[in-house]
Amino acid sequence: MRILPLAYYHQTLYFPELMQRVHDCSCITHGHVRSQIACGIYISIAVCLLQGLEPKSAYLQGIEKVKEIYSPRKYAIEMYRFERVGSGAIDRLSMDEIKSGGYVIDTLEAALWCLLTTSDYAEAVLKAVNLGGDTDTTGAVTGGLAGIYYGVENIPTEWIEQIARKDDIIDLANRLEAAIYS
Repeated sequence: MRILPLAYYHQTLYFPELMQRVHDCSCITHGHVRSQIACGIYISIAVCLLQGLEPKSAYLQGIEKVKEIYSPRKYAIEMYRFERVGSGAIDRLSMDEIKSGGYVIDTLEAALWCLLTTSDYAEAVLKAVNLGGDTDTTGAVTGGLAGIYYGVENIPTEWIEQIARKDDIIDLANRLEAAIYS
């Protein structure tokens, strides 16, 4: 849920290098290879959204882009756990088949499902939160992807106005942008 800013390096890093940085950052708090893969898939899809793809296309292309990265044995032995995500059909699952308890694979599946089965930012995030379980994580991961696709202008104004230290966060985002592109 904290890895999304790395997606913005997609224009300055080669994709394999970006994925290595994603893995390195994941390891700070979530070192298991499953967490690294989930973060890599998430960032790959986020990059595709940043490049202007529609959510379903970003999902499918994002999965395709990581296949080579996750072909070495270290990762390959864990990829069966990502079968539902890798199927390209996560959006065809029913709500009863989606879990949101905070386990990294469940969070990724839930976030993708929420993004792909809704049509605006608020609907996606509310759907994520209403799944229950680890609502802050599922909402944040979903909100990250939905925010890229729908844009900040489509986040409900009343939600933005409730953010504590909003000006500090905007300043931090501006400094991140300057650091990436300088």
